[in-house]
Amino acid sequence: MSASVAGCGTQRVALLSTAGIPVTATPAGGVPLEVVTRGTAVPDPLRVRGSSVAYGDVEAALGLAISSAGVPWAEAHRAKRPEGWQLFVELTRAEADETHGRLIVTLDVRATLRARAGNVYIAQTQAHCRQAGLVEASDGGPVVYACMSRVGRDLTAWLAAVEP
Repeated sequence: MSASVAGCGTQRVALLSTAGIPVTATPAGGVPLEVVTRGTAVPDPLRVRGSSVAYGDVEAALGLAISSAGVPWAEAHRAKRPEGWQLFVELTRAEADETHGRLIVTLDVRATLRARAGNVYIAQTQAHCRQAGLVEASDGGPVVYACMSRVGRDLTAWLAAVEP
């Protein structure tokens, strides 16, 4: 079973295991782009309005989605900053709603790119996604992750325009 009970009749769906996200441990120094995620006034687990479901591991899943999308950019620019970069991603809004078997997920983030050496500021942007699927909230992990992947692709497109 991919979900567990989180009290008060809420079914907790762990995004890291239900969305098919590959989980591997890689030391931060071994990757040219370190992604750090934090929620700002965003609950984790994230309750799905209109259901008794809450999604857990929101920050970690978002970080993996962005890291996966950003690897090609970071590898291509590794020579410009051998010590690498840090992308700080602040989740500023997260909402999930289910109505009549349709799940809608909305995420807003603010991303700040810094050099790892000296924590030098390079650039900042915002990204947004809204993803929907004809699924019950309890089966919505892939919909949430698709939204997160969209944020990752948008941030990678922005990185391509940034002079590292």
